[in-house]
Amino acid sequence: MAKKTTRQRKTSRKKSPRKQNRTLFWAAIGLGVVLILILAGIGYASTRSKTSTTSAFIDETIGQPIDRTSIGDPDAPVVVETYEDFLCPHCAEFTRDLGPVLKDLVKEGKVRWVFKYRVIGGADSYNANMAAECAADQGKFWPYHEELFRRISEQGKIAVYPQGLKQLAADLGLDTQAFNQCFDSKTHLKDIQKIDQLAAARGVNGTPTIFINGQKYTGPRTPEAFRAAIEAAGGSNQ
Repeated sequence: MAKKTTRQRKTSRKKSPRKQNRTLFWAAIGLGVVLILILAGIGYASTRSKTSTTSAFIDETIGQPIDRTSIGDPDAPVVVETYEDFLCPHCAEFTRDLGPVLKDLVKEGKVRWVFKYRVIGGADSYNANMAAECAADQGKFWPYHEELFRRISEQGKIAVYPQGLKQLAADLGLDTQAFNQCFDSKTHLKDIQKIDQLAAARGVNGTPTIFINGQKYTGPRTPEAFRAAIEAAGGSNQ
């Protein structure tokens, strides 16, 4: 009688196939949820890192006053004007290769950098320019400028479609309601057209076109040559 009872107890300890499958099912779901949370956390951290690095371009890295599309000490001995178009690949190269030279000199108080529009890409260029001006309304032209060039290089024209331009504003932490209203109403279109017309009258027919203290720079576009030209323009003040 005792042996029978023991056998029955052993049998009762065994899980049925249905219970085993149910346990495996919920374990798989639990593991999936954990993996999703981990991946979401990695993505969020990556986005935060990119955004904070871009935003630090002015707020922390340069530490100089800004006035919409210009940055640097108003009394700096050298004024560098760059006429650019966001859809111009050479402008993206300029921002990547020579932008760091200007950033360093701006940070040191030796240069005031003034960005100006020269439209070569039609409606898409106007959209990008209007978005940049709307970012300037919130003191974020420069982070927007730098990140937009990067996204266009990676994504092509899709980055300057209205939705992409608005998404960039959101990613940079701008007031999206104010930005979208500014963009949709084309608040700065006439101003951009006027700047573009003045650029044409000045003989700016291509981008990027660079002026150093009013003189068109035609030298090599290498960091060393560019810095040397700026230092020469500043004379003994550099």
